[in-house]
Amino acid sequence: MTNKAPRVLIVGDGLAGCLVAWELHRRGCGFKVWSDGSPAASDVAAGMFNPVSFKRILPQWNAREQQDAARARYEWIGEQLGETLWRDVPIVRIFPNEEYAERWKERAAGGHGVSPFIEPFDSSQLHPSIFAPYGAGLVPDAGWVNVVAMTSASRVKWQSLARWERRSWKMTDGCPEGFDAVVDCRGTGAVKDLSEFGLELRRNHGEVLRVKPDQDWGDRIVNNVTWALPLGDGTYRVGSTYRWDVHEPLCLDETPAQLVEGSAKARSGNGAMEVLEHRAGLRPTCFDRRPILGMVSNQHPYYHACVGWGTRGVSIGPTVVRWTVEALMGERQAVPDEVHPKRFRTFTEN
Repeated sequence: MTNKAPRVLIVGDGLAGCLVAWELHRRGCGFKVWSDGSPAASDVAAGMFNPVSFKRILPQWNAREQQDAARARYEWIGEQLGETLWRDVPIVRIFPNEEYAERWKERAAGGHGVSPFIEPFDSSQLHPSIFAPYGAGLVPDAGWVNVVAMTSASRVKWQSLARWERRSWKMTDGCPEGFDAVVDCRGTGAVKDLSEFGLELRRNHGEVLRVKPDQDWGDRIVNNVTWALPLGDGTYRVGSTYRWDVHEPLCLDETPAQLVEGSAKARSGNGAMEVLEHRAGLRPTCFDRRPILGMVSNQHPYYHACVGWGTRGVSIGPTVVRWTVEALMGERQAVPDEVHPKRFRTFTEN
């Protein structure tokens, strides 16, 4: 595919399909987006970007490189759509115990890989609504992207350019006439097809709420395992659940009470909150929390996967899309080994 720009079919119009379309549009390549209307994980995504893994207080995979690339790409897409997509909102991480607080303090002091991303936080600076008996730390370089606004506005744009259709696709359909390549952005919809090549894409069920508390919760994201993200209109997105035993995007009856209880533990007083929305989705993820990218079969050289983004899709998306498109265009021999299908021991390239 090095002699001319290929005409590309993008399957799926969630976050992955949206970013692939914009990458091809930026390059002046011909493409169409097909979507069968299935629920996408990005339809319910909080859109948060966070360079820190809170469980072990470590930097996320290639955090600085990927976050810088993400900011540039989302701001550019926002300019094209006339939307403000990228929102800088620091995260207040509430410490669960004294040991965690000491580890945070040590790493924030410098000399650790996570040091550039975290800061100590004086308790006197905490919003009065926050309850943090062991203290809290700050992640200044965090925030969220309005994924729903981006995907919906992009869909309208591609429709106006006759580049979007309500159609389904699966591997047995092959490469449709008029296209040179297919980029699979179906998320969990690709599970069955990828399994034929020994590739396991897992379904991680998650639910989020939009709530309106009867007191002000401040203008920062607060994380105490459950997180609350301010939307700027007096409401907050609260999440999220993580389950591997639910394989449909179902809103479970017990979830609102669980998430409300979790967020309430981070707040002083006994203020009530009204649940305005309850949404569910299936996150496509891999065993090592990295995506599946690029060619998966010599017999189907037209097919390029771009799936398995998991919970960090907003942060890694622009980078992994660039790798995918560069491989598709022949600008690089293959995607990096760390996201190549060959890292799966069960992979059968046939």
